[in-house]
Amino acid sequence: MQLPEGWKRQALFSVAEIRTGVAKGKRGLKDPINVPYLRVANVQDGRIDLSEVKMINIERTQLERFSLRSGDVLMTEGGDFDKLGRGDVWEGQISPCVHQNHVFSVRPKQSQITSYFLAALAASNYGKSYFLSCAKKSTNLASINSGDRKDSCENGQ
Repeated sequence: MQLPEGWKRQALFSVAEIRTGVAKGKRGLKDPINVPYLRVANVQDGRIDLSEVKMINIERTQLERFSLRSGDVLMTEGGDFDKLGRGDVWEGQISPCVHQNHVFSVRPKQSQITSYFLAALAASNYGKSYFLSCAKKSTNLASINSGDRKDSCENGQ
């Protein structure tokens, strides 16, 4: 992909904070609270589907850590090849709200890249190819975890 003059290609982790989500089924939570959370089914290509939002228990002290902020870019971590990295910008429609661990949120450093540009780039052929190049692949399935996003993709991408 040819870049406009003055632009440079950078690793995702250098222009954004990549955040993991909440794992289901944790037992023995201290001071649990029940909050809305987004699943893979909620994160579609180019939109966030809020028609069915489930609830999850998390520790009260973890709410700040896992809460979404307006401007976070939500992306799925795996599934069919065409679903890898699908997503959109979270606009704070529900607050507080967290996301499951099969969805990751990317919090762009707005001085370097805007949320909407990042979401459009991820949805482009270039973005899809980028995530696919970083993914672990098996027959018709691909997945990417936070280590893959941070380490495998930083060189030459």
